[in-house]
Amino acid sequence: MGRSQNRGGGHRFGFSRPAGIRPTLPIIVVVCDDTKTAVAYFGEIKRIVKADVTVEVVKAPCRGADPDSVVSLAVERARQIEDDGDAVWALVDLEAEQAKQDQAYQSKKKGEEGGVHVALSNPCFEVWTLAHLADTGEAFNGCKAVGERVRTEWRKAFGTEFAKKAQADYQKLMPFMDKALQRAETRHARNDPSWTEVYKVVKAILSLSAKNKLR
Repeated sequence: MGRSQNRGGGHRFGFSRPAGIRPTLPIIVVVCDDTKTAVAYFGEIKRIVKADVTVEVVKAPCRGADPDSVVSLAVERARQIEDDGDAVWALVDLEAEQAKQDQAYQSKKKGEEGGVHVALSNPCFEVWTLAHLADTGEAFNGCKAVGERVRTEWRKAFGTEFAKKAQADYQKLMPFMDKALQRAETRHARNDPSWTEVYKVVKAILSLSAKNKLR
């Protein structure tokens, strides 16, 4: 990435620094398992909190990337950060098929062993988007069904159609952040049929945002 060297290297961005002095903002890296939805959503958060924390949004290595590829990319990025206040998160969808779910859980273990936080979503990231608009932990027949529900609730909330995933105006969701955090945490704790751990990533970012700008 060229932005920082391994822990103990004592410098990033090509500058040396005395021990104990941090010249940069804390960094949270979010490695997405897609190239559109999560990337666009966290791009909005990145813009809002940029004065307090650097959110580095990394696209999946390819469209339809498997969990192992996503987590491996995150582990590699984790080797490059040097400050204790920095963190790397990987977003992984469980999806509907049992084989993919097994792979996702195996990848989560691999990530944690490599110093990466892995946030799972059952069945997909769009459950987090939906949490801003509706309080539900219902069972969905795959990611397509979640997407359809998002489009329905988006239309109800904003009176407009939900655009293509990468082009949707996620700024509209920011005023509903508190609701989404509460709903997602509750649904995850209950192990409802649909849930997401993305709230953990957002809370980690907010904890470094002194002005708590999303609320």
